[in-house]
Amino acid sequence: MGRPNRQIERRAEILDATIALIERHDLATLRLADVAEKLGLTTNAVRYYFKDMTQLLSELALRSDVRFYDDRLAALKETDDAATQLALTIAAGLPSGPEDAEWRAIWRAVLAAGFELDQRRDVQGIYHRQVDLYTQILTTGRKTKAFVLGSPPRDIAMTLMSMEDYLGYRIVARDPAMNRRTALRLMRQYAELATGTQLPSTP
Repeated sequence: MGRPNRQIERRAEILDATIALIERHDLATLRLADVAEKLGLTTNAVRYYFKDMTQLLSELALRSDVRFYDDRLAALKETDDAATQLALTIAAGLPSGPEDAEWRAIWRAVLAAGFELDQRRDVQGIYHRQVDLYTQILTTGRKTKAFVLGSPPRDIAMTLMSMEDYLGYRIVARDPAMNRRTALRLMRQYAELATGTQLPSTP
């Protein structure tokens, strides 16, 4: 009974090691052998879980579903207040700062998919699942009269996600003119205009 759990642990260890390596390596030259060396394993031991770097990076990109979808969905269950839900969702989507290694690594993995998302539905789905989450909050808020929306819920959701992605990128790319506080302020300002509601403060 212990083997499946150990396999899950090992996969997580491989992904964690990849995140650490991405911070110091050119993603284009990173190899399974580098990941194996980081963990003190053979390349074949890593290949047992991931046949090549493409598969490994794809799973790393999908790991964003845990942080940016599953964790946010769990947080939404803690309150029924739509404005609080929206504020928490915005705050949770942005990186903690320029040194947020997981955020940086996940987005390098996403970008590694290239510019043909129609051929990479696994990566394509990451964005749309998060748009759906925003849409759900906005639609519920409109139904409960918490929000007065100036545009269709999905349009607002897609704009918020686009802001989240790009402003988050500017943060981890160490743009001196962009930090978490500024990005949070810009997203909240747009959200308040789009919903006609003042959002509560968040960390």
